[in-house]
Amino acid sequence: MSTQRVSRLLNHGATPLREQGHIIDPRLASENEALSEEIARLRLRVLDLERAADTDPLVPIYNRRAFMREVQRAQTVMARYDMLSTMIYIDLNGFKSINDRFGHAIGDALLKKIGEVLLTGVRDCDMVARLGGDEFGVLLFKTTPKIARAKAGALVCRIAGQKVDMPTGPVSVTAAWGVAPCEAEDTPEQILDRADRAMYMAKRSQNEDSAPDP
Repeated sequence: MSTQRVSRLLNHGATPLREQGHIIDPRLASENEALSEEIARLRLRVLDLERAADTDPLVPIYNRRAFMREVQRAQTVMARYDMLSTMIYIDLNGFKSINDRFGHAIGDALLKKIGEVLLTGVRDCDMVARLGGDEFGVLLFKTTPKIARAKAGALVCRIAGQKVDMPTGPVSVTAAWGVAPCEAEDTPEQILDRADRAMYMAKRSQNEDSAPDP
């Protein structure tokens, strides 16, 4: 239905009701009903578009846009009610080599498994998002960094347990993580950057620990 038609129905639909009191023109009632149905369909369409705009195109979890918006909301809760939330930043180790060796179809299947295991590993009130190619974010509401670190350790163990079967054997991946509290005075980008840097330090420590002795 065109905008002009909606406008015409709205303009013409009110006048007969005022002029005729409780007597409603059947044609007008039919058009008003059709308009109401069209508005309902448009509202559903808007909801679908909003959901699509917040969802990762590959993994059925939220995307970076939606994640950063929720971080900002967590900061608002912190400012108003002094309830701290914490972000976990997860980066998969050596994921590019999996794509290069086995192909993107295997890599995509592994990403979907990881997204699912992250979702099932947190509460309904928490949020899981894919921030980039092999990077995930988890927002734990009303959670301290100490508790978030314990949860992050459990989540990466679950990630390591995910496998995609291949003729040459199962394909799996490990992950590094970092956490950062969602302080009210910071920007969402600053919080993400701190969690990213904490993850990088953990990844570097993992690499140093796994290096052979000289």
